[in-house]
Order: sequence, then structure tokens, then C-alpha cells
Amino acid sequence: MPFAFNFTISPLNWSSDGKQAAFAYSNNPNGTPTRMWLFDPDGNVWTSVAEFPYIDPPFWSRDNKWIAFRVQDGAGGEDVYIVQRDGRELKSISPGLPPEGKPYILDGWYTENIIMRSGLPGTEGEVYLVRAVNGQARLMFETLQTKVPFVSSPDASLLAYDDYNADGQLHELKIMEPDGANAVTLANFTGGSLYPYIWSPDSRFVAFNYSTSSANGEPSAEVFVVSRDGKILTSAYKGATVGRLVFSPNGKYLLVEETTSASGGHLFVVDLATMEQKILQAPGLSTDYDWYAPSWRP
Repeated sequence: MPFAFNFTISPLNWSSDGKQAAFAYSNNPNGTPTRMWLFDPDGNVWTSVAEFPYIDPPFWSRDNKWIAFRVQDGAGGEDVYIVQRDGRELKSISPGLPPEGKPYILDGWYTENIIMRSGLPGTEGEVYLVRAVNGQARLMFETLQTKVPFVSSPDASLLAYDDYNADGQLHELKIMEPDGANAVTLANFTGGSLYPYIWSPDSRFVAFNYSTSSANGEPSAEVFVVSRDGKILTSAYKGATVGRLVFSPNGKYLLVEETTSASGGHLFVVDLATMEQKILQAPGLSTDYDWYAPSWRP
């Protein structure tokens, strides 16, 4: 890599064809400005395509033509940009969002649009679809929604989200159509937290982590895989603290990041056909601190 790891990192975000990965990181000793890097794994080449004071983790469009990312100026200002995979046509697309909803959070892509929601304090807010080509913003739903990530299925037919009721501390993992219709509850839990939740590559399953704490404060986590109709719910992993979940590109395996170690964490690979678990290891690398911010190249 053309820079040292001196700061917290996020995973490489791969294009669905596996030809490039996007990665936001600063090669400056003081941590700013941040650069948006594109990595070509075949040529082992890193290319900087954008630079801002701070850049959040990026998202690829479904057609692999665009990368969307949120930037911050360090003084309370924020914006959302897109850029083509060759570094051309860098442009802001968030001026059309209502200023009273700032700051906005970027949840990812839905077809040729970007899902944005207000990050203001409160349990409910408005969710917008921002058209990438011209920045036109429109409400995604007619009613206010809970301020949680809305994760689009790869086939763009459904959205997954945690419908949280603060009064009863009830988490309901739901899916619904993009217009908010026909919501289906896949699983529900009382207390704790429900995050992350991700779609399988074929849009048939959702994997999610449910975390709680015991009476003495000891954390526990359980990872489930559930079918999109909610009829098949399977426990895939039990541990202490789970960070990230990553489906293999063929959907046969689930990568679980367990972060309990004081010096790092462990990565487990779950065979979803047999639910067999194996710790990820490689010659010359510890199974502990050498593993962090996993991604799976398509």
C-alpha cells in the first residue's frame, strides 16, 4: 500500500465485478485531508480520485459506474459526492436536500438513486432518494420513518430495516417494498441492539446480529440468517461482540467478525449449508490481531 495504517480503517468496498475496490483513508500524518482511493488488485495499483478534509466509507452503484461518499469539513459542514470509477465527473449531489434536515446520513444505493436520511436527534425522520445524475431529491416514503439504515436488497425489490419501539424497547427486523408497502416482520427481540443486517447476494436471505448484555455487564451476541419470507430463522454463530458480517459472493458462506480480543479480533467462516464454523487463519499470521476490517472480493 502507498501509505501506512495510522488511523481507524474501514473495509475495502468492492465493485460487484471485483475489478476495483474503493477505500477512504488519509495518507497525511495528521489524518486530514482524506483521499478516496481506488485499488486495482490485478495491477496492485492505488489511485486517488478525490480529496476532502474527511470522507466517510464509500458505496458502489449497482452498475459499478459510480461511487458515492459523504464528506465533512471538520467545522460542521457536510456534503455528498459521486465520482465515476475512472475518477471523472466528481460532483456534489446533495444541494437539493432540505437544509433543515442536515446533517444527512448516506445509507447506500437504490437503483440509480442514493438513500439519504436526516441525522438530527429524534427517533423519526424523512428519508430521501437522491437521483445521481442530477441531484434531484424526493421523499422515499409518505410518512416519517425510524432513523435506522434502510438496506436495499441486491435485486432492488425490498428494503431491510430495524423498526425500533423505544417505549417497549422492541426491535423488529422488517422488510418492505421500496414504497413502504407490504411490510413483513422477519424477527423480533426485546432490549439489546440489532445491528448489522445485510442481504445475501441472491436477495433470498438476511443475516443479522443481535447483541445483549448480562446482568453483570458481560456482552453476548448471536448471528442469525433468516429467509425473506420470515419462515426460516437459523442461528449461525454465538459469541461476545460481533462487528461486521459479510456474505461470500456465492452466498454459501458468512464471514463473522468477532471483536472480543484485547489485541484485535477473530474472523469465523460459517458454512451456511451445514452451519460448520471455522476460524480464518493463514501461515505466518496470528488468528488474533492480524485480522481487521474484512471484505470479500467478488
